[in-house]
Amino acid sequence: MTESAYLDHAGFGRLRPAAVDAMRTVLEEVMPYGSTRIGGLFAARAAARRAMARLLSCTPEEVAFVPNTSTGVHLVADGLDWHRGDRVVVFDRDFPANVRPWSRLSRHGVQLDWVPMHAGGYRTEDIAAAIGPRTRLVAVSHVNFATGFRIDLDAVCALAGRVGALVSVDAVQSLGALPLSLADTPVDFLAAGAHKWLGGPPGTGVFFCRTGRLELLRTVPTGWFGFDGAPELMKGKGPLSYQLPERAGTARVEGGMYDLIGMVGLAAALAELEAVGLPAVTARVLSLADRIRTGVSAAGFTPATPADPASDSGIVSFSGARTDSAELVDRLVESAVQVSVPAGLVRVSPHFWTTDREVDLFLSRLSELTA
Repeated sequence: MTESAYLDHAGFGRLRPAAVDAMRTVLEEVMPYGSTRIGGLFAARAAARRAMARLLSCTPEEVAFVPNTSTGVHLVADGLDWHRGDRVVVFDRDFPANVRPWSRLSRHGVQLDWVPMHAGGYRTEDIAAAIGPRTRLVAVSHVNFATGFRIDLDAVCALAGRVGALVSVDAVQSLGALPLSLADTPVDFLAAGAHKWLGGPPGTGVFFCRTGRLELLRTVPTGWFGFDGAPELMKGKGPLSYQLPERAGTARVEGGMYDLIGMVGLAAALAELEAVGLPAVTARVLSLADRIRTGVSAAGFTPATPADPASDSGIVSFSGARTDSAELVDRLVESAVQVSVPAGLVRVSPHFWTTDREVDLFLSRLSELTA
């Protein structure tokens, strides 16, 4: 059997075995029996909410579950009361899902201000220059999807705070691999899909809304589970009513029936991550990334960003003049080394569970293919 290496957690994380087992059990022992056994699944979302709140150092009331990062971003972009002349700060070469929702606001007279990318990252002085008195919101990714540059969110929040601007964060390339305490870093909104670094199933993700900010989102959809008293009515406790109050917490945005199976998987993945401990995960991820960076540099390739403990992440991207990046990735994948090629860069993204042998195999195949 051919040896293989999986180094594409920035693209699609491997679903954790604990999540696979939990979801398989639900499929085999619950779903075929419908309502007779379905009630036992609802506790998974509550457990996942508490675990996510611990991971983010926030309250469970500030956490909602959404299908993906884009849904969370749109809750903010489509929900705020925009006025002509408002401005939004966005970042050059950010992932389109964190740019397009804001660019659509031009129909309301909202304008974008761009932070340029330099050497694969962003400079604090450029962020400061982009923020002005009309800035309503700064839309930033914690880690750039292509280069792996990790931005200083504390600095971004401080700069936005000078003019009273909100901060919305796309954390899909960091949550589950890098620390982020929302008790210390005062972002207003955050969204992240769970199918990358969290090791959860696709179609699950998180939306954070800081206490006091939910009421700013005027068009937040409220489904059946967004009302207090809905579960009781489902059980026949009380008369039918169309006057139920909306839930006070961020869970108000979760809508009606959700992916019960996916939520069971996410709860299991979060429990495993919590058992390992995020500090251990982060240390391992950064150590492997550093080793990969050193190896690709020694092989004659140019990393997309210079090594810097303050801005490193679990993503190491590189390019080289000797071979086309897309062609090189195709050849690596053909040799059973799974990496990806966003924005013309070879992207390598190990996780805590990546073995040393997988990194060895990647570096060996890279040398063989470019000799």
